[in-house]
This record gives sequence, structure tokens and C-alpha cells, in this order.
Amino acid sequence: MRVRVFVFAVILAATASTSLAQTPQRIGRFVFDVRAASAGLPTDEGWVPTLPLNALAPSRKLGLDAGGHVYLLRLGGATFGVGGTLLFAKGTSVAPEPVSTSATAPPPVQTIPDVTTRLKSLSPQVSINFGHAQGWSYLSAGLGTTKVQSEAVIPSRTTVVFTPRDSGWVKTINFGGGARWFIKERFGAGFDVRWYKLSLVPPSATHPGAPRASLFTAGVGITLK
Repeated sequence: MRVRVFVFAVILAATASTSLAQTPQRIGRFVFDVRAASAGLPTDEGWVPTLPLNALAPSRKLGLDAGGHVYLLRLGGATFGVGGTLLFAKGTSVAPEPVSTSATAPPPVQTIPDVTTRLKSLSPQVSINFGHAQGWSYLSAGLGTTKVQSEAVIPSRTTVVFTPRDSGWVKTINFGGGARWFIKERFGAGFDVRWYKLSLVPPSATHPGAPRASLFTAGVGITLK
């Protein structure tokens, strides 16, 4: 599935740099993006609490991706820029209600928790862009930081059964690409596909540690310049 999305993105990106070649104006100085994003969330133990066998942590939810880019240098057909994005995502997996096996028996006790995971990622990027002011494609990468917080709660209980996890800010490599098209002088649409490589969380007195994680995000939204 990820490969198909990436191939589709590359095709669209190529279209952005070639289909509007009739008016080859240079890419402007800056651009701002706001996108709805389908964001991956880590599910390995350590990123999320230690869960019962039948419990599920959310692995993908809708989030918000916003940021901007400044274009500094043009060499031949390529324009180089710097910028970054801020990604927010939150997902909850709701446990099914326990089913009673007898009409006369008392309601069974809920033992499976609801799991909520929140992700924040700040992603500075350096980009190489191909195209012109009416539409261009890009590839970008950078080193940023990500924070993951996760908790598991059984709604019927008032006591804390599962220890919540907070990764703190961990180093994160991001890389990906996308395209932007402008239907008006300063208003357009765009998409971005991106991989996030989260560093491991080392064990400490307050955290059991978490393994490296790889997350995929795809977003589409509006672009302003």
C-alpha cells in the first residue's frame, strides 16, 4: 500500500513540474501549507503502555500538518529552500463492551482498556524543488524531534491500571516529497508524503525504553504564498 501511494505521489509530482510549463515563472520566495494528514502512530510496547493480549493501540489516525518554506537559491532548473512542518495526530482505540453469557448473570467486568496515543513532530527540512510559480514538485529531508504520549484506561475504573508512557522528545529523521499547484495567484492545493524515523527511547528510572519506530504520513490541503 505504501509503495502504491509513493508511486502515485511521484506521478503527480512530475505532472506538477511539466503540465504547466507554458508560463515558466520562477518559484516565489515563500509558501505556507495546512494539510489534513493520515498519520501513522507507533504501537510497540514502550511507545504505548504494556497492554493485555486482546487490547489494540491505534496505528493510524487523522491529524493536522502545517508549516512553511522559504526559497533561497536557484541553480539551473532547481530551486533550493529551507523550512519545516509541525505534525499533530491523536488516535483512540475503543475496547468492545464485554458480552454477558447469561441473562441472569451479573455484567462481566471490563478488562480491556481504551488506548489513546498523541503524537507531535517538529520537522525542519531542506528541499529541492522543480517547476515554476504555477506548480512545482519537491523532495525534502531533515532532522527533527518527535514526542509520543500514550495512555490506556478502563472507563469503568477510577484507579490507574496501566502506566502511561511519555517518550519525551526524540530525534527523528524525516524524508519525502510532494507537489503544489496554484489555481489563483496566491492560493493553491498540495500534497505531501513523508516517512518519519524515530530514534529509540533509552531505558530510564521512569521509562522502560522503546524501540526505533518508522511511521508513514500522507497529507493533502491548501497552500498559500
